[in-house]
Amino acid sequence: MIKLSNSINKLINKENFSLIFLGKIENSWKKIVGEKIDSATKIIKIQNRTLFIKCKNPTWKNELQYQKKEILKNINKEFKNIKNIIII
Repeated sequence: MIKLSNSINKLINKENFSLIFLGKIENSWKKIVGEKIDSATKIIKIQNRTLFIKCKNPTWKNELQYQKKEILKNINKEFKNIKNIIII
């Protein structure tokens, strides 16, 4: 039988980890993608090893679709935990 307290602790630790990890990526975002992309995007969340990014307009969204693999590669050079990027 699994204790409820153990399950809750695991959930809390998992949520705290994702918030801490999100903060680390946000702090390094400009270095990872450059100043222009940084000014045109905002990191929304990380869920199931997927990074959600919001663009300021459809033109930027289209451009980032072409650069998605390169951005993912650059993120994983430093963090190694992101499997996918969804651009909104």
